[in-house]
Amino acid sequence: MATEDNQVILAVVQKEIEKVENAIKREKAILKNIDDITATIEHIAEQIEAGTPLPENSAYESYGEWQTSAEKEIKSYHSSLETIDKYRSLL
Repeated sequence: MATEDNQVILAVVQKEIEKVENAIKREKAILKNIDDITATIEHIAEQIEAGTPLPENSAYESYGEWQTSAEKEIKSYHSSLETIDKYRSLL
């Protein structure tokens, strides 16, 4: 019985380790996404400053809405990085 319990525990631990390792592998992609979105926010600011109208086929109602959406994405990615740091400390 104890051996079966140990095997179950080992399987759970191995699954968690795999989850942590996969999260750490995603870190580089997350950092790249943050860079891309930061560039998008800079582009939005340039468009606003230049007085460029938002394209008619845009998914956003305004530059402000687009910027808010981009800032939320960055916040989400930073949260993911914090989670990865926590995972890394477990290894």
